[in-house]
Amino acid sequence: MSASVGRPFRIVAALAVVVVIAVIGWLVWPSPTAPVVLKTGTPQHLVTVTIDSLRLGDTAVDVTVTDRAGTPIDHAAVQVQAIQPLMGHAGAAIPAAANGSGRFHATAVSLMMTGPWELRLSIDAHNGIDQVTLPLWVGG
Repeated sequence: MSASVGRPFRIVAALAVVVVIAVIGWLVWPSPTAPVVLKTGTPQHLVTVTIDSLRLGDTAVDVTVTDRAGTPIDHAAVQVQAIQPLMGHAGAAIPAAANGSGRFHATAVSLMMTGPWELRLSIDAHNGIDQVTLPLWVGG
């Protein structure tokens, strides 16, 4: 009879261990990163940059450009360049495609290593070129 009493205890203990392992796994499992939103401005423009993922590899970058009153700037040419200042790495400037309402999209901005980066934007709205630099930290 003592063997039959120990068996339910072992089943309950095994289930408890499985539940604890599942909860720990769920807590430490990497979750997808949320897009990073950065805001800046120049004397002529307000700029919002949304970065899809600050991890190694290629990432999408969305740029919204308005005038200081908030009116979208549709007629601009926007370029995005990722620069790693400590190592001297710089990707090519990537033209961002216009999506209307002052929105521009660069599909694949390359972030080649972890650490500090700068995202440099060039905004040519046909009345002069604005240069904007935003600091980033890229994780693994």
